[in-house]
Amino acid sequence: MGYLQPLIFFVLVAFPFMFISPSLSSLDHDHVTLSLYYETLCPYCASFISNDLVKVFRTDLYTIVNLRLVPWGNADVVGDTIRCQHGEDECYLNAIDSCVIHLWPDVKKHFDFIRCTEEQRLSEVPVNSKEAMWRNCSDQLGLRADMINKCYTTGLGIKLLLRYGNETANLNPPHEYVPWVVVNNHALKDDFENFVKYVCDAYQGDPKPEACKTQSSSVGSTLDKIAKNIHQGCYASEFLQT
Repeated sequence: MGYLQPLIFFVLVAFPFMFISPSLSSLDHDHVTLSLYYETLCPYCASFISNDLVKVFRTDLYTIVNLRLVPWGNADVVGDTIRCQHGEDECYLNAIDSCVIHLWPDVKKHFDFIRCTEEQRLSEVPVNSKEAMWRNCSDQLGLRADMINKCYTTGLGIKLLLRYGNETANLNPPHEYVPWVVVNNHALKDDFENFVKYVCDAYQGDPKPEACKTQSSSVGSTLDKIAKNIHQGCYASEFLQT
């Protein structure tokens, strides 16, 4: 089915500055902006969110971070349709995530929801449907499913999703794969698993949180992965070739 209204897409492309979220004026200038560009059905994104990014809230790192989650990934627009790397289910779930981020702007609330759905992605326990996947999490976290569903069915979720698509399309340098992690406009590329180190190095405040004092870099293991040509993400180039 078609997901995109051409007029909406024109407005988004013509006026990208209207959709920068969150507003820079609303952020604590001492905090470090940590942005994750991801797509909902990429197993590498699910693993990173569930096993690595969760450290933001399991330590005191959250006290210095403006965490942003951007659910678009390697999607593109063909005619009047959004095409996602892992099919229509991924487009649907990306839009659901966009709704939850919008409805519950408290980052801990929407991160918990996204982490919950991504953990189901990694689980061997089958989920009956794409809708059951997110409803399980909304029920667990006390987030109103009717509000989420209304956001999607009225088309707001798609409009929100397109904003993230516009932002992702304007990344500099362009993203190569997801998960794609950016710290204060600096793309970490293959060293994204070491995001804690980059956040701590970028933070200019004093004192630094305990997470910065105890964190250790795993650059060696990252370089080993690169040397061994281990596939670390869902690559945009592979999707565009299909």
